[in-house]
Amino acid sequence: MRFMARVAAFVSALVLSVSLLGQRQPVDQWPGYQYNSNFSPLAQITPENVSKLAEAWTFHYGAGSKGSGSLGLDYRFEVQPLIIGGVMYISTPGSPDDPNLKSTISAIEPETGKVLWQYHAPRNIHGRGLAYWPGTRNVGPRLIFATDKGYIMSLDLKTHELAQNFGDKGSVDAYVGVASAKVGESRRNSFTVPNPVAIYKNLLISAARPGEGSPPQPRGDIRSWDAITGKLVWDFHVIPQPGEPNHEDWTGDTWQDRSGANIWSTMVVDPERGIVFAPTGDSNHADTAPGKNLYANCLLALDAATGKLKWFHQLVHHDVWDFDLPTPPLLIDVHKDGRVIPAVLQTGKMSYVYVFDRVTGEPIYGMEERPVKRSDDPNDQSWPTQPFPLKPGPIARVGMSKDDINKMTPEIEKFCTDFWANNHLEASGPYARPMSRAAIVTFPSALGGPNWGPLSWNPQLGLVFINVHNTGSFRPARPLPTGGDVIGAEPAGGRQGGGRGARGGDGGPLRADTFSYKLPNGGSVPCYAPPYGALVAVDVNKGEIAWTSTLGVNESLASLGDVGLKSGTRNLGGSLATASGLVFIAATNDHRFRAFDAKTGRELWVTELPAGGHATPMTYMGKDGSQYVVIAASGGTAIGVGLPTSDALVAYRLPK
Repeated sequence: MRFMARVAAFVSALVLSVSLLGQRQPVDQWPGYQYNSNFSPLAQITPENVSKLAEAWTFHYGAGSKGSGSLGLDYRFEVQPLIIGGVMYISTPGSPDDPNLKSTISAIEPETGKVLWQYHAPRNIHGRGLAYWPGTRNVGPRLIFATDKGYIMSLDLKTHELAQNFGDKGSVDAYVGVASAKVGESRRNSFTVPNPVAIYKNLLISAARPGEGSPPQPRGDIRSWDAITGKLVWDFHVIPQPGEPNHEDWTGDTWQDRSGANIWSTMVVDPERGIVFAPTGDSNHADTAPGKNLYANCLLALDAATGKLKWFHQLVHHDVWDFDLPTPPLLIDVHKDGRVIPAVLQTGKMSYVYVFDRVTGEPIYGMEERPVKRSDDPNDQSWPTQPFPLKPGPIARVGMSKDDINKMTPEIEKFCTDFWANNHLEASGPYARPMSRAAIVTFPSALGGPNWGPLSWNPQLGLVFINVHNTGSFRPARPLPTGGDVIGAEPAGGRQGGGRGARGGDGGPLRADTFSYKLPNGGSVPCYAPPYGALVAVDVNKGEIAWTSTLGVNESLASLGDVGLKSGTRNLGGSLATASGLVFIAATNDHRFRAFDAKTGRELWVTELPAGGHATPMTYMGKDGSQYVVIAASGGTAIGVGLPTSDALVAYRLPK
């Protein structure tokens, strides 16, 4: 009997261990930003039970909450936490309102939100989180973080102090070497490393946000540092210097001291193939430099060990629209023609999706140069063609015709139709430019389409999830080589900031009072139809859009009923996919956190946050056997002026 009891106990334990196998992860469950293409194998939270998710704990870093405000780039709390050795790590910023609040790195018990220890940084930690370097046999693991004024620092995880053999007592000055004598220290205050560095073996690979002023400015180079010593290993010039390939694209001295083509998004490393993928922004003041402006608006594939260029594709030529590539590249596998192709997917504000073979750079679904309509301004230097992927089609609006007029109510439709006729509007298409003979409404604006926020991928379904918003730019019928009014999809925000007019591009200040219908409650609604925010699933094995779901509730349009309330909102932040078939995303400026069915796009769960979750969720299995989902909710971005701000990191789990 004892023998049989032991057998039964063994079988029971075996069955239990097998049932839990899919729920287990390594101790280092989430060791890097956008880890595993933001896909988690955890499946305890499912489409069937996600509606029961409830708040487990909240961590406040000390900046407090305000009814409205803007935190500014240096003080936004947009981290994606890391889980290493069963401990959660986050970085927190200081506060523009409280000089006594210092930036910290906090070690948190992930089951309770209890602070285990904190490191108080000597400078304000800027950016969206931390990078983790696991160390070597002789050197212990470190957390890498970047601060204001361009410093990269290395924290020893064993001592909780700066690694003294890294650079100058734990710090590397990344401003040195990118600012010429002409620039000097003049741009130091606006120079930052805005995102976690990429890790490849014993190398730290950094980007830069050098500012967006006209030359002379510091360069926004991609650089590699020795993870142990902090010594510079290689430097890739995003504006090619004399003697380098493609330097001839820059005529005269237009290349000198130019800060553009930098990466303010995040780079991604393919460790197996030793490639780092880097998405660049525009060249800053394209009107001062003829040509395509290489390597602006490019997806670059560099040898991670040497910085040598392996291949590149410029996705926007001579960018006068502010069509940066703000989303990080996504490493995926594409199943096509009976083979599995290691691929990299890139999107940008222009609302197209590009899929390339990681090794060769070949477009998997084809790409062709097509003529685009240029302005009739004789000084227009925009390029006559642009590259278009053959599949899939655009994931957000890329133009407007009369058929796209807002028809929420008969009154709105009549007003907007009359406005269209009285202002002699003409239909616009992709990469449209201002015209002197007719007004146009162009899509997207400098906001996108997709904007900042990592994508997520479910390899089991072959789906990539991309959040977008539709915001148009009204161009009156007059010569406008550098002007225009951008109209927002969220009508009750007033001026939103972030336009491009001062930089010589297409957009002016973002406005909500042009080409819009004034509501009786004092708000307004754009004259173009919703959705104003959406979550899109792309089937990467077919090159097709699988589904589109409206994202966000527009409370300022509640007076119009469900058609207004459910019209979607602007959004800024990333998503998370899980093996159970869920997609988690906050991002919207209605300060809510949601879960969608990955197969259908149906919204399954929603909860209110203390402020907008303009960050990327992360999930993990706690030591207590519960799966948690966590999101930073600080608000305070350019798409949410006048909305609440907070200092909260909120975790959710199913009831015990």
